[in-house]
Amino acid sequence: MEELKMEDFLKMAEEVWPQFKKSLTELVKIPSVLDEYKEGADAPFGIHNKEALLYMLELGKKEGFKAYNCDNYAGHLQFGDAQETLGLLAHLDVVPVTGQKWDNDPFTVVEKDGKLIGRGVNDDKGPLLASYYAMKILKDKGFKPNKNIKLIMGCDEETGSRCLEHYFKKNPMPELGFSPDACFPCINGEKAHANIDVVGKTDDACPIVTFYAGERYNIVPEEAHMTLNKNLSKQYKQFLEEKGYKGAYKKGTYYAYGTAAHAMTPEKGFNAAFILFEFLEEYAPSNISNFMTKYITYDPFGKKLGIDKEYPEMGSLTENVGVVRIDERHIKVGFDLRVPADEMENLIRQKFFDALKDYEGLTFDMPAMTPVHYVPSDSFLVEALVKSYQEATGDYEHKAYCIGGGTYAKFMDKAVAFGPQFVGREDVDHQANEYIYESDYKKIIAIYAKSIYDLTR
Repeated sequence: MEELKMEDFLKMAEEVWPQFKKSLTELVKIPSVLDEYKEGADAPFGIHNKEALLYMLELGKKEGFKAYNCDNYAGHLQFGDAQETLGLLAHLDVVPVTGQKWDNDPFTVVEKDGKLIGRGVNDDKGPLLASYYAMKILKDKGFKPNKNIKLIMGCDEETGSRCLEHYFKKNPMPELGFSPDACFPCINGEKAHANIDVVGKTDDACPIVTFYAGERYNIVPEEAHMTLNKNLSKQYKQFLEEKGYKGAYKKGTYYAYGTAAHAMTPEKGFNAAFILFEFLEEYAPSNISNFMTKYITYDPFGKKLGIDKEYPEMGSLTENVGVVRIDERHIKVGFDLRVPADEMENLIRQKFFDALKDYEGLTFDMPAMTPVHYVPSDSFLVEALVKSYQEATGDYEHKAYCIGGGTYAKFMDKAVAFGPQFVGREDVDHQANEYIYESDYKKIIAIYAKSIYDLTR
């Protein structure tokens, strides 16, 4: 077989594009949002997550790939039969659309202005399918890889990655790989990850009856609402006007509207819950509103708490409040922290303890952090991936870098996150009207195919 060049892969990507669009439309149609985790059940993450996995396994079987289902937690499609394995780790679950304002049905792919719009088109169903069609291109070309190529597909990445934890208990770890779930040129490092719950009870002065914001720890809430045991509607309308915030008072409920963003870059969003806490602290203060405004609100880097640290390779700590629940005086405030060094765990625990000790009835729970993940930029893996990106784009300026996002790459010692977002493109993951450019994804398929080719020949 003669050596294949990037121009060959770009041509083949164009040829499979109609099939890619058809598959993406069918896959997005499956609303694979976590239903309820039921350990050991036939559909552990819900019927739709299972349906999405079965769809991909059937698609691959029809094309002659070896298909494996790991108890409906995860599965893989395999090409090749060698000693070593290259793992492509992608996910089929998507974040909810609750509280978001879409122009069209989120689970119906819409074509508009050179874009494909729908939940999951960029996170992560589109990239998963780009990886699949990259494998198909090579298989159809008669390529004989010197490693197994496994597209490993999970159903729970957005809510804890219990899917791959289960999968890797029963299957060997690939020797190297990448996750198509981030940005180009290459993400060779990921910060540590901590979830923290501040819990307790409101004090007697607190007017909150109910307070609701957010569905996931890893999303900045774009809407929050609360009910109170006193009427502060006039004050709230005046507050919104004076501050320039977006919100409303409707039928006894106080609404606030912000901007959603991924928890790895909370500074790109505007947390709607903070508007309500700020209002409460000004007009009807209590233990929880005082804690939030003194130590948390409008502070994506943890300066108020004293956990704002920055490291040369990994960057700064980020802090997101993704979930707020207050009902019948019970409080839960859920934090998502992306931490640049493992050594910071004790500092974070101490700072939360110090901040909360003056608030009777409030405490916190923090499970162990996941560790920092890092693969050197001069490794064979990173250099091969960046080379494919450069050949397709002509961009030799940007280099591999580290992020706060957590991808499947952290499950393997020698894995990185690779694409699909090009430099300069808007980050639309987890947001309403999530979209991809058709022109980008034709190039992405080619980049993944050339990368797999270079890593396995």
